[in-house]
Amino acid sequence: MKKSISLLMFLIALFFTNLNAQEMFQTVEPKDATLVKNDSSKEFCNVCGMHLTKFYKTNHATEFKNGHKEQYCSLHCQAQIHEDHEDKIKNIQVVDTNTLKFIDAKDAFYVIGSSKPGTMSPISKYAFSSKEEAMKFQKEFDGEIHTFSESLNIAKNALEKENIALDEKRAPMAIKGKKIFETMCNTDQIKDFNSIGEAKQYLIDNKVCKNLDPKMLQAVSIYLHNPMIASDKTTMIKVPNEAKCPVCGMFVSKFPKWVAQIQIKDGHTHYFDGVKDMMKFYFEPMKYEHNHTNNQIEKINVTDYYTLESIDGKNAFYVVGSNVYGPMGEELIPFKNETQAKKFMEDHYGKTLLKFEEIKKEILF
Repeated sequence: MKKSISLLMFLIALFFTNLNAQEMFQTVEPKDATLVKNDSSKEFCNVCGMHLTKFYKTNHATEFKNGHKEQYCSLHCQAQIHEDHEDKIKNIQVVDTNTLKFIDAKDAFYVIGSSKPGTMSPISKYAFSSKEEAMKFQKEFDGEIHTFSESLNIAKNALEKENIALDEKRAPMAIKGKKIFETMCNTDQIKDFNSIGEAKQYLIDNKVCKNLDPKMLQAVSIYLHNPMIASDKTTMIKVPNEAKCPVCGMFVSKFPKWVAQIQIKDGHTHYFDGVKDMMKFYFEPMKYEHNHTNNQIEKINVTDYYTLESIDGKNAFYVVGSNVYGPMGEELIPFKNETQAKKFMEDHYGKTLLKFEEIKKEILF
């Protein structure tokens, strides 16, 4: 009886070991991985922040024309960079699934859609140095064989849909990241970032947070890269789907990061796709077919650039002339926190920092 139980436990352990191996097919021992970077981001993907060794078999490495090198966990993340910076790329390499060595991606043969797990995508993409090796893999695990160019196009075409799905999965972690950032980090050092990996490196290099373990660091990085997925909808300005900006005519709900509103004492509310249009309306409502005066305004709300929460427009701080643009181009960008506004102004070449009462009609571009 004891032998039967022992055998059963062994089989159960073996099952879960094999299952885990299947799920983490991409993982290799650190000694078998080649990492091309030398800075604080050496071990994680510059796009998604994921650990490179954990997903090593799908790694790609890019050398840019200026000599800079980056390493990405997947063709998904490589495609994201290619989409934005194709003209700056000199060379792309990919890890050969069998040898674990980097090879020129242009010479590689990719097996797309095998039964092995994908990285950052439900559709797996593994590269091989020869067509023969790709065919062996295909015979065992299915999939289709493609060139790098074909595989890159497949990845690019899937980016929008996959990124939406990834954001949905990341939302719970982003919510945790927001709480961690607000309690364990210097919130005056908040910035906006082009990628999760960029946010992660900034947090490390500038010692923005204290005592964060890897999961907490990843959560904060996800939040800082895309605060929208962690935002509490109850603290944001609620916009009816049919609401149009009275100045430009655009549907305001399409731009939740930029919403501003003016509430009139009679109960009517005007919605705007940015502070600039709101102020145009504030100064000249009759120009937009409304004849109420400023004395009839009950409340003005704007959206804080970083937290996305609704804040009192008359108590906010506005950065003018930065290199960050809203739906209607140059914008007055609002902040609840003056220190954060000054930091944004420094990071984004803002020209002026104004309080509400300092905004004049003449500066509305």
